[in-house]
This record gives sequence, structure tokens and C-alpha cells, in this order.
Amino acid sequence: MTGTPGAYKRFIQGSRAEFGIAKSSYVDSRCGWFSDRSACYLASGRPVIAQETGFSRFLPTGDGLFAFDVKEQVLAAIEELGRNYNRHSDAAREIAEEHFDSDKVLPHLLERVGAG
Repeated sequence: MTGTPGAYKRFIQGSRAEFGIAKSSYVDSRCGWFSDRSACYLASGRPVIAQETGFSRFLPTGDGLFAFDVKEQVLAAIEELGRNYNRHSDAAREIAEEHFDSDKVLPHLLERVGAG
């Protein structure tokens, strides 16, 4: 945990990537859950290796964002990041801009709830 938003930002930007394990209920249900922390990593141009919860139905994976179910997929993602880190860093930022930018997401959300 960090004490301030600035410290949280420095923590994420000081990381090379995120490795995320989801709660078993999210994994078992394949509900598509995706961590807000992972979105912060992507926005900072930091790749994410996250346990699959069904989010790959909604977000592109394989460049900047890796979904895994088994250990071998984690190891392959780590190896790929080592080979092409800059490409995956750029792809991570692109995913954030395309799928989490409030200028894109908020109008769609407001329209869906009838407030657009």
C-alpha cells in the first residue's frame, strides 16, 4: 500500500510489469473481471501478465497484456517481455488509451444507461 496517489504512481512507474493473480471466484466464473491496478499499469506503459478471468473476450491480449491459465503461459509471457519489452510497453499504453480512456469510455457508458 502507498500513502499518497503520487507514491502509488511512482510505485507503478517504477515497476517493469505487473503479474496479477485473480480470486478463484473470478477465474471460475469467467466473469471478465479486470483489476483497476492493471489498468493503471497499462496506462503507465507497463505490460501486464494477468490470470484469465474472461477479460480476453473484451481486451486484446498477446501484446502488452497477457492472459494466463497455466504456468507455461506465464513463463512464455515473461520470456516474450524479455525479448520485446519496448514493443509490449508501447502496446500496453495503446490498450489503455483504446479501452480505458475516459473520453472514450464515459460517453458509451452514459449512453448505455440512458443518460447520454
